[in-house]
Amino acid sequence: MRDDKYRPWNWTDDAVPNSVSLLNQPLPPENVGVMVLSQQRSLHAIIAQNLKDTEALIGRLELGVRVADSGRGLIRDLYVQCRRQREVLSAVLRLELE
Repeated sequence: MRDDKYRPWNWTDDAVPNSVSLLNQPLPPENVGVMVLSQQRSLHAIIAQNLKDTEALIGRLELGVRVADSGRGLIRDLYVQCRRQREVLSAVLRLELE
């Protein structure tokens, strides 16, 4: 197998390449994504993102959620736990800044 698969074809050559380059390959299907190695984020950034997501969830719950009567207790518990999580995350961010 040739290792020039990922190199672009030199258009000045007269010969047609016999291997497929990455540029000539078809696009992957829409349900296929590209995996990118994520860089490790700081703990502060992760906690701040979690706080933001928790506050968004609390806001959504406060707007109202339609569930069956059997699920009302579960949604109430979720709301209470989200508020507790918001308090804890806020406290952690305050500790980290001091």
